[in-house]
Amino acid sequence: MPFRKIIFWLHLIAGLIAGAVIAVMSVTGIGIAFEEEILKWFDRKVSRIEVRPASGEKLPLMELKQRVESARPGFRVTSVVIHRDPTLAWEFHADGDGPLYVDPYSGATNDTRSHGAHEVIHKLEEWHRWLGDKDGQASVGRLVTGVSNLMFVVVCVSGLYLWFPRSWGRRALRPLVGLKFGYKGKARDFNLHNVFGFWSLPVLLVLGGTAVAISFEWGHRLVFTVAGEEAPKSRNYGMMFVPPPVVPVPSEGAARLPLDEAFARVATAFPDWKSISLEQFPAVSGPAIEPLDFGVTLPDHMPSRAYIPVKSDPFTGGILQAVRFQDRSPGLQARVWMRFLHTGGAFGLPGKIIASLACAASLVLVWTGFALSWRRFFGKRRRSVPSASSPDFPSP
Repeated sequence: MPFRKIIFWLHLIAGLIAGAVIAVMSVTGIGIAFEEEILKWFDRKVSRIEVRPASGEKLPLMELKQRVESARPGFRVTSVVIHRDPTLAWEFHADGDGPLYVDPYSGATNDTRSHGAHEVIHKLEEWHRWLGDKDGQASVGRLVTGVSNLMFVVVCVSGLYLWFPRSWGRRALRPLVGLKFGYKGKARDFNLHNVFGFWSLPVLLVLGGTAVAISFEWGHRLVFTVAGEEAPKSRNYGMMFVPPPVVPVPSEGAARLPLDEAFARVATAFPDWKSISLEQFPAVSGPAIEPLDFGVTLPDHMPSRAYIPVKSDPFTGGILQAVRFQDRSPGLQARVWMRFLHTGGAFGLPGKIIASLACAASLVLVWTGFALSWRRFFGKRRRSVPSASSPDFPSP
């Protein structure tokens, strides 16, 4: 059998096996790519506050915390986010709940309106990652989506080989790179399949290749092996973990710094900050002295590059540890890049739009691929004008 025929049948069989799952992951992928933008849109009104004059005084953070917990029994504040933008309310979070938007000047609160949207997106994520299987990470659905991602890469690579025309020229390339609206039936489906495949292929290869690293333990480890590093056991955000620093022994009788002053010290250390979060309110008692756990977000469209975990001295406010993205190992940086290349988020909103358009194109590829396969195996053999075997449209 000629080599081209072998590649063609590999392309066809892989597409038929994984096509339905690829379609599900494409549809759900479009939905979850814009999670941040969707949730912000739902909260666009409740997350805003009236801009006060420069002389306006914010309430102390601990007082705000007490007011919130007194007004809302059962809402035990665990973390808070403050924004540089003076029109944005502060965000208070409790275990498994939030955000609760709080006006730092008056203490007035507003509930989030995005709970429903968040639930829908969460369901889409479950279907995208493991086809909604209740067993989640350890499910058969997770294995199915992983194998489908791998087969999708095979489909993309084999499709690129099949796309190359046997003879070059304007007449040969015209139906491969541009839509021809006069085609019908088989020729139309071939035209759509080739054109959408050609223009979306670079992005689809990135989406599929990064999905393999996310889906499989061996794919995750391969990234670090290529970089000459040992792969961390965790494949989620836990791989970013860095052992916390030890707080220097304070002088006798030293008092803890007020949290507002601790925030101010962090803001001074990172003058271009966009938001600062206190990831965990410090315990009021206990034998161990833990550093204050902050998170600084800088103006950068890629979340993991924008976010800097910061540990500070609870007595002096001095910065004990700040791990920037560029301080990470090459293997870890590459692995994080893959995570956000997969969603398009590595390049902000434009990247998400491009990734979503590629996912939409993959739906066209799945549909036309199934249609062409149906005609091959079950359809009546008849010619359409122009025919798929004509010089205007080379057949595999």
